[in-house]
This record gives sequence, structure tokens and C-alpha cells, in this order.
Amino acid sequence: MAKVSIIIPAYNVEGYIRQCIDSVLAQTFADFEVVAVNDGSKDKTGAILDGYAVRDARVRVIHKENAGVSAARNDGIKAARGGYLLFFDGDDFAKPCAVAELVCAMQEQGADVLIYGYHKWRDGKITQTCLPVFAEGLYEGGAIAPELISRFVGFSNEGINKWLRGEEGGLYVENPALWRCIVDARLVRENKLEFDTSLKIGEDTVFISDLLSCAERVHVTHKCYYYLVYRESSATATYEKDALKKLDGKTKLLAARNALTGRVLERTGVDIKGYWNGNTIMSDIELAFLFAKKGKKGGEMPFMQRYRAYLGYAGLNDVRGAARAFKPAAGGGVKRLPFLMLKRRWNFLLFICAAALNLLRYEFNRE
Repeated sequence: MAKVSIIIPAYNVEGYIRQCIDSVLAQTFADFEVVAVNDGSKDKTGAILDGYAVRDARVRVIHKENAGVSAARNDGIKAARGGYLLFFDGDDFAKPCAVAELVCAMQEQGADVLIYGYHKWRDGKITQTCLPVFAEGLYEGGAIAPELISRFVGFSNEGINKWLRGEEGGLYVENPALWRCIVDARLVRENKLEFDTSLKIGEDTVFISDLLSCAERVHVTHKCYYYLVYRESSATATYEKDALKKLDGKTKLLAARNALTGRVLERTGVDIKGYWNGNTIMSDIELAFLFAKKGKKGGEMPFMQRYRAYLGYAGLNDVRGAARAFKPAAGGGVKRLPFLMLKRRWNFLLFICAAALNLLRYEFNRE
């Protein structure tokens, strides 16, 4: 049995997949398998992967119809034979020492999960080094939810108030990508963990929170082993510009977070909703500004049709309840006004104000 299974979903990444696979085959640790899942690519990705499989028996390729990254990862998990799991993306790559040092650390610490840092890579160079926000060391039992899950799953109402007061880090969410973790495969198999295929965004948030809630020992290191490659055409970049896709994504993620909260409560006795309910409120305001912006995807609809689309999220009981319960901090200037409007259920006034500010080229963001 291969000691490490490296699961790589790949969709239309012919310009990147060689660098990814080459970085895996260059690992100083040899006892691994690559489970590459070609998710219905329309370019040469599948053929490139098949070429690697012919040359190296450690590479196995699964070809399937396009069903999204979550379904591809689930297929990879089912096919994996290793004692440890790594999740890489087909357009990224890793340091040659990554697998050897991560396996060694997992064994030394007796960890279920190990979280590490990464570099952002663009135009052939590192543009940013991203270390875990958590202190290095071992987190056990009851410390995992408040110390780790709380920073992955979202931000709280108090996080919004920190933002309103001009304090740094209020809306910060630690990157929940699975390519920054090595996982004991037993944890995934015994708890029957899988990615939610209904989610097009936020699937990593739910999976890593589920994963950590099942763990007894999690180790954090500030060493970086992974390179996140920037792509203009990435799914996230496209999603951020499409109002209808963002509405669908946020609605499904809200439902998934609620379900996740119930599972974590059952496993650990910790109610994590307070860690992420700020996301619900901020998402309402973001969607108001996005749908109010004429000309964007979703913005070609008539004004009232765009408003009704926005209400598809703002009108949800969970969203309305979260807005009513939120107490905006004093101060904050103009930034405080949208939250007061939501608290009073003045959604239409918020939408009109957002449309007017969009005309003035005001960009609502979390910075």
C-alpha cells in the first residue's frame, strides 16, 4: 500500500499540469501514488496525464465526465490506497522536500492533520508568502474548535464590528484550501467525510471544518511547501464577477454551514455558528452591491428583476434573523449605514443606495 496518496483534480489545465506532476515525481520521498482525476477536460489535460501514467506506475488516471472539483476529489478519495492524503490542484506545484518532511512531522507529532504555509506564485516568481495565522505547535481536543475551526469557517459579528471600528483582521478568514494540509486517511475513511458536490464555492471551508472537528491532534508548522499559481481564468476569479453565480453559491454555502454546525455540535459539543454568522450579514450587503451594478453578469436584467434576485438571499429567514440580531458598533461612518438598513429590513433602500454608489464608481469591498 502506498504510504501517501496525492489526489489531483484536473480540468483544462494543459498549460500547468506538467509542472504539477513533475513536482510530485521529483519528491525526495518515493513511497507515494498520484491519483489524477481528469474532470472531463476539453483540452489536452487527459492525454498529458495518460502519458505520465505510461511512464511511471505510481501515476493513476481517472477519466470522468465533468462534474466539478468536489466530485473529482471524492472519486480520488475512493480510489486512494495511501495511509496519508494530500490534495493538490492541477495548476499548482510543490517543493521537492514536501512529502518527506510532512510525513516525518505527522509521525513525530502523532497528528491526524498537519497544516502548513504556502507561497503565491505569479509570472515565475513568489509574490507573497502565506503562513498559517495560528501559532506553531500541537492543538489537541477541545482547543481545535475555538483555535482552528473558528478561523477557517468564517468571521463573527464581532469581526464585522472590528472592521467598522477600523481594526485590522476583523473579516480575515484563514484560507481553507485542502492543498495546505496533509491528512491521516483513517480520519477521512472512518468518518465517511466527502466534499459537498452541491457547492461551487466554499467546498473547502466545509470539508476542512468537518475534518478538524473529527481530529484529536492537529499540528501547525510555519514552513511553506506549496506554490499557489495565479490564473486569471480561475473558477474563483470568474465567480466573483457573476452576480447570479454568487447568489447561488452564497445561498448553498449558507445551508451547508448550517448543516456543518449541527455535525460539529454533535461531535464536539461546540456551537460554531458564532464563528461564521458575520458572513451571512456581509454576504447580504455584497450581493446588494453586485446586483445593483448594471452591466455586470446578472446586471443586464431590469432594475426590479435584479432587486428580486437579490431578495432571493436577503429574504431568507436565516439572513433576516442574523441582520435583526446584529448590533453594529458605534462609529464606522458611512460603512455602518448598510447594517442599520438591514437591521430595520430596509432592503429596498439599501439596494437603491447601492445602485447610486455604483454609479459614482464606489466599490464596496472588505478592505
